[in-house]
Amino acid sequence: MNRKARATIEQFAMLRQGDTVIAAVSGGADSVALLDFLCSLAGLSLTVRACHLNHCLRGEESDRDEQLVRTMCQEYGVPLDVKRVEIRPLAGKRGTSIEETARDERYAFFAALQKQHGGRVATAHTLSDTAETVLLNLARGTGIAGLAGIPPVRDYLIRPLIACSRAEIEQYCYDHGLCFVTDSTNLSCDYTRNHIRQNVLPQLNRVNPAALTAIGRMTDALRQDADYLAGQAREERERLAKEGGIDALALAARHPAIRSRVIADLLAANGIERSAERIALIEGMLGGKSKSVLQVGRGDYVTVQRGILRLERRERHRVGPLKACQFQKEALDGLRVPLGCGKTIEFSRINCADYEIFENNTESVLKNAVDYDKIKTDIFLRSRAPGDRIRPVGRGCSKPLRKLMNELMLAGRESLCVIADSGGVLFCEGIGADERVKIDGGTKTVLTFAISTETTEGSGNEG
Repeated sequence: MNRKARATIEQFAMLRQGDTVIAAVSGGADSVALLDFLCSLAGLSLTVRACHLNHCLRGEESDRDEQLVRTMCQEYGVPLDVKRVEIRPLAGKRGTSIEETARDERYAFFAALQKQHGGRVATAHTLSDTAETVLLNLARGTGIAGLAGIPPVRDYLIRPLIACSRAEIEQYCYDHGLCFVTDSTNLSCDYTRNHIRQNVLPQLNRVNPAALTAIGRMTDALRQDADYLAGQAREERERLAKEGGIDALALAARHPAIRSRVIADLLAANGIERSAERIALIEGMLGGKSKSVLQVGRGDYVTVQRGILRLERRERHRVGPLKACQFQKEALDGLRVPLGCGKTIEFSRINCADYEIFENNTESVLKNAVDYDKIKTDIFLRSRAPGDRIRPVGRGCSKPLRKLMNELMLAGRESLCVIADSGGVLFCEGIGADERVKIDGGTKTVLTFAISTETTEGSGNEG
């Protein structure tokens, strides 16, 4: 482990002579080994500090972990910053998962410490963590960046142990007589990453005992490819600059690998999420002869006009809520309802036997459709209401509607159409259907929603 970690620091220029480095120490084997290793780098004359975030999730066990870290830092003479956060109630308040909330709090803690003390923050991510991340991203669907795994360096964050397996690190702890704790939640398969660790990776090792090393080689190669392509896209964006935007026709003629990255770079430079769906929509606008407009955030619009692709920011005008109304389920087919705010919604009920919905329709069509037979009672058309929650199809979690609208940066939120029945929200404009009424292999009848908006701006799609 020692040799690999030293080589990683040198390869990625993680630390220089006299640097300050803050080790994130949880008390587990990986982070204990990290702190011990950093303290052993006498040749660099480092100023080593440590930090520990107590998530307060496991009662006495969490306090035990904190005490072990305190004791270790006292023995090593390392200054320690400790923060306690009640993650569970915070997650409930935010409407996010415990894992996501804990991660957000950790990185906010790291950022605050880096601002206070300077230097770098070292986390104990390993080659095993990278393999788990790659498999998780692969299962969700990803590009090169996702398959490249965890970056060794990101801004002020460094991962000196990223080339070391968890087994090598535990051996280091045993060889050096280091005490560490085992988080009991790591033994549970309730968390997706734990499931991959305990069930998926062992199967890969049966196929190839050196699977971890192979994944490490792959991520190194893909990281180089991703870095090269990103650089080419930035250069191409500069070459295609025209009249305060980008030459849309010239961009349309470029290779898809470069074209999509130019668009992603444009969005990222303006702080806008680079989703695959959004990039595909923008690519589809490039060859159009008439003006087209795509809303991509709060007051942010991508436009193509006279052959120029631009990102524009416009002043937003506050709109009021929709006019609430109620209809019998049986009367929905062919119903067209003015919602106010210049919007109209039209319903269509379709028999699946006459509608090859799975083979011939895109995700954007299915997003505005539900299983008619799963609707509980009469439906209500309205704006969002306090307490509204939705479990979007394919997302795997329930979230407050307000929070999800914020995350997706949906504009005109008070005027977005919400459809509900006695079981709660079953559809929200800009988000899609709830898992409870999703279309599946047993669907017999489909109910679709077509929402139209009067506009003089061309296409008014939301990303």
